Amino acid sequence: MRAFDPDDFDIHTAAQPYRDRAVAGQNLCTGCKHSHLYRRQGDQHVAVYCQSLGRYVPPDIVECSEFEAVAALSLSQMREIALPIDPRPGVSDGSYR
Repeated sequence: MRAFDPDDFDIHTAAQPYRDRAVAGQNLCTGCKHSHLYRRQGDQHVAVYCQSLGRYVPPDIVECSEFEAVAALSLSQMREIALPIDPRPGVSDGSYR
């Protein structure tokens, strides 16, 4: 068996199968918290189930009124992480007594 030679290794060629399988950027549902993506082994077709709509949707959706980003915070989550700010003058700079 031949030893691994980093000069002969091309990272772009090795990553090509993963790029072919990637769905990100091809449809809106990949970034939505309501979506469930299904793909069979060796198949490029993606089945998308929308939990908000309660049915399967086409994989080429580009606009949706039920879209919610996975990384978006709800108002209650924002309230939990917010820092209290005192509106009185001089409090924020430490000169208030």
